[in-house]
Amino acid sequence: MSGRVRVLLALITVTCTHALIDEAVDVILLSKQIGEEVLNSWDVIGKPFNASGGVELPFIRRRERQVLERLSEITRAIRKLELQVDRSSVVATLLAKSVGKGARLELRLHEMADLLSRVDSANRMMRDYVKLQQELERRTLEDFADWCVSHDRGALPGLMERIHALIVPPYKHLFARGLMDLIVDDLEEKNPDVCDLQLSQHQLIYDMYNTIALTEIKGYAMMQFSWMLLRIYGKGNFTQEASLTRQRYSERTARTAAAARAALSMARRDLYRCDPPEHKEGETYAQVTRLLQGYIENEVDMNADNTCSENCAYYTLAANHGCFKDQFCAKQPACKGRIINCQYIDSDMWVCPANKSSTRRYEWIEYENGHTLGHAGSCRRGTTKVDSWWRWLFWHCSYCMCLCDESGPASDRYFSLWDATSDVNNNKVVTGIRLVKYGRVFHLQVSEGALGPRGAVAAAGWVPVTKFDVDDAGVRDGIDYHTLTYEKRAVDLDELDSPQGHVLTGVRFRMIGAHLHFEIRSTPFNYTTGRLSPARSQWISNDNTEGADTPRRRLALERADVPTRARAPLPQDSRHDQYVEFTHSDFDADAAQSTVPFVDIQPVEPSKGGALVSGAGLVHRGARGSGGFLAPKLFTYDFARHVRADPPPDAADAPDADADADADDFMPPASF
Repeated sequence: MSGRVRVLLALITVTCTHALIDEAVDVILLSKQIGEEVLNSWDVIGKPFNASGGVELPFIRRRERQVLERLSEITRAIRKLELQVDRSSVVATLLAKSVGKGARLELRLHEMADLLSRVDSANRMMRDYVKLQQELERRTLEDFADWCVSHDRGALPGLMERIHALIVPPYKHLFARGLMDLIVDDLEEKNPDVCDLQLSQHQLIYDMYNTIALTEIKGYAMMQFSWMLLRIYGKGNFTQEASLTRQRYSERTARTAAAARAALSMARRDLYRCDPPEHKEGETYAQVTRLLQGYIENEVDMNADNTCSENCAYYTLAANHGCFKDQFCAKQPACKGRIINCQYIDSDMWVCPANKSSTRRYEWIEYENGHTLGHAGSCRRGTTKVDSWWRWLFWHCSYCMCLCDESGPASDRYFSLWDATSDVNNNKVVTGIRLVKYGRVFHLQVSEGALGPRGAVAAAGWVPVTKFDVDDAGVRDGIDYHTLTYEKRAVDLDELDSPQGHVLTGVRFRMIGAHLHFEIRSTPFNYTTGRLSPARSQWISNDNTEGADTPRRRLALERADVPTRARAPLPQDSRHDQYVEFTHSDFDADAAQSTVPFVDIQPVEPSKGGALVSGAGLVHRGARGSGGFLAPKLFTYDFARHVRADPPPDAADAPDADADADADDFMPPASF
């Protein structure tokens, strides 16, 4: 090989490998670049020669060193990406979750974990050999290279074929199903796993694909460089063998990509939280308080004339007008708002008042006829006997069970209408979402991360919420915040996704009529460069109303008890294009003392810390007999269209090589 060509190849080595290290951020790009590196590396060793034919040992060592230097650069690139892929540890995670859930999936995951471990062990050994190449005997490298290309089932080629068979079974006509399909089926049946893993089905399959594809890259690099070393050691030409290795690698990666795309198209992309092991107010949930709360009032105090000429049902909308003769009304805080929808249950009762620090008025109420509201039992403050009475013999002054709609310091019923966005001007996208409560106001909050090339996201943390109180100067109802009332207590339940080629960069509430409405901000981006286009951002919503041709449907909360009392985990029971109304808890179950649904304040954020997200939604988790939770959710980005299986290039597309070299038959591997 001429000196000019050697210099040129040396330059190619430096520029290609550094570009490979700096730019390869996913397996698709890394696969293509390593294929090109392998092709260039065959050029380095030049023509085959016979080591026993008088070739000097220093010449062999020099060629060996050149190949191992190339391999060293490639292993650095693989290691860099390996650290990213390993963060999810998807196979180990799924294996831990699959115990006892089905022998077929569990056995295949065990087998996959074992095979991946063997390939990874060989790759680590190869890295060690590269580091210690000056001290190693030729026999050591030669034995390792022999194993990497051996026909033995336990050797590297056999391991790669067995991994591939788990993803793409060779006998599909016998109803064999690939591992990715089994995972999708399993997760579809066991939604809590998605909650525990905090990865969408789509993410899990995509991470599985990345793990397999990276393993293919490792195996391909080891096998190709093994052929090179064996050729340097004079064991043969190996031109056709290396070509077959490249061809089989291309076939496997193409079929794996096709299987991944099929599974990704079936996998759900939504990400949400389920009930925690233990509900803790302020940590996992928060409450809207004293909105339509159960309230005992005598009819004599609900009219300006202090008469008892009507009955409880007459008072559908009333107010407190005083405290007649300091009876039970003097022992409880009066409703200073509107009194709504009164009903008569029985004349006399025992009332267990709640602690003064509680947002409840009563713990339970027991009537003389045996009817109980709430869970009767012990009463810390002691029960109070409350009896209706007769006035002037023919007027019965009855105690009514009503609802109190009272805003004020004890009622947390406010929702911020301010935008919660990522810093798009610094190329940051939304990576998480949660509802938080500061003071009496609920806010939407987002986490953000810096967007990089090819979907890479570096998590940056939660964007601080700008806190305010509704009594602050300049803060206006209907503009800065929304106040829930009897007439305006509906919340729209929508699941919104961005158009193709866009990502999530913000969320907010706004009012549409009497409904609190959820919206997302979507921003287009360049997948290859990772650059956002902030000027082209748009707010997306489902502006459907009850008066439309196809109106929103109301999600009814029937006999809604406090959701933290549910005996089983509460699944999502809402659908896109519905709405739910904040209301009181059930009279019988809770004396109507709580406002439901509760608000789930658990963060929804992919467990990897930084993941590409395209949409978000507001949903209800609940079941019949439970008030449930109002909760946010996310939609992870759809990577399916970026998983490709391009055919390998023709020989004419290969980089120019030394005219004497016979490595022209080796093409870069297919990009997926």
